[in-house]
Amino acid sequence: MSRSAWFALLLAMAPLCAAPCAAQPQPEIVAMVGRLVSIKELPNPCESRKAPADPSSTCIFLDALYEAKYEVTEVLSGHAGGPEITFRIADHYGFPRFAHYRNALLFISLGSEGNYLEKYQGYPVHRTTGGTWASCGDPYNEFADKPARGLQTIDFADDLGIVGDFSEEGMRERFPDVKYLDVSGGRIRCRRGIPLTELYERVRTGVLAARGFSLPALDR
Repeated sequence: MSRSAWFALLLAMAPLCAAPCAAQPQPEIVAMVGRLVSIKELPNPCESRKAPADPSSTCIFLDALYEAKYEVTEVLSGHAGGPEITFRIADHYGFPRFAHYRNALLFISLGSEGNYLEKYQGYPVHRTTGGTWASCGDPYNEFADKPARGLQTIDFADDLGIVGDFSEEGMRERFPDVKYLDVSGGRIRCRRGIPLTELYERVRTGVLAARGFSLPALDR
């Protein structure tokens, strides 16, 4: 299934949960910028279960499962509960793309049985020379295979990497839209992106609102 079809399915499923889920409180969500400390893949939860007597109740888990720990850099809404946060990530496509980078905007559901990243709501962000954060390109629309919108010219504080760090395939995977990049002198530098506050607002009023969450708008 393509990313666009999967994204559409997620949005289409959200209203189906509205009536039966209304009696149950939504988990608290913390929206934050975090710095990656560690990430590891977890075993498929179905593999640890005994084979059921009834074949129709076979356990099927379609996602890769990871456990990540992030240092809390900046909280946008909610409460992280400490200087670090550990949570699980379920990703149908394998290793989460945002975890290839040092910093990310994360939307994490907090619960008594553990913390989980809201499905696919992790976006790589980078420091700007003004001390704020911004994405490179439009990761929100790119995930859904939609054209980028609202891009701004941004002066990022650091390079994204060195050309020699990546194979040709790795370059295509990490940087799917090279038109936002300057590649010169062996360095990879981003030129255009979306400020953190605008990316947060898209997620807040877009996919999270469709899932029934109500996050506060940021003071700009």
